[in-house]
Amino acid sequence: MSQSDPNKKFADESSKKLLKRAYSLSTSDDARKLYRDWAKTYDHHLETGLKYQGPKKIATLFAQAMTDRSSPVLDIGCGTGLVADHLAVESFTNIVGLDFSPEMLAEADQKNVYRFLIEADLEEKLLIADASYAGAISCGTFTHGHVGPSAFREIFRVLAQGAPFACTIHSHLWTSAGFGQALAVLENERVMSIETINDEPYFEGESADGKFCIFRKI
Repeated sequence: MSQSDPNKKFADESSKKLLKRAYSLSTSDDARKLYRDWAKTYDHHLETGLKYQGPKKIATLFAQAMTDRSSPVLDIGCGTGLVADHLAVESFTNIVGLDFSPEMLAEADQKNVYRFLIEADLEEKLLIADASYAGAISCGTFTHGHVGPSAFREIFRVLAQGAPFACTIHSHLWTSAGFGQALAVLENERVMSIETINDEPYFEGESADGKFCIFRKI
């Protein structure tokens, strides 16, 4: 299909409009409506329309930080399972997905890459026992109009000592939304340590608009 194909141009524009809508969210209800509408075409829009590289990059980074491929890993804000697709390629076999959108979880369930799925809101307390997971990963969750830095403390609560947490954080929000400050507090309290923060693009050919991070539960 050539670059001048009108169908491809329409698909690319549709992808960009949905991404713009995602970045302009202001409430949880707005987010639920977006992902309800987007669930069926999410993978196509992100991977084909926008050349989304984030899931593969963060899965590769996580695989370097966690060598045990059989211990339980929590995929936070898992959506349709794009990150888990790449974790499976890296031979992870015990992945649990967590997301607040039932429609996105329904798409993820069809991929058969998760041991089970959890419908939950990261802005609330998770019904998960302390130290339940040997690792956690998240891509695209800490971005415009989505989950704020207050969720980090709860995420580290459910991680075992020494567990890595790989995640992306939108660079524009690092300071303005308080992500850097919240992480500094957790590090100062010896909740976790910061191992790696790389500035890289989420989308092929774009500027380095994401911070790709590895944190470690202490």
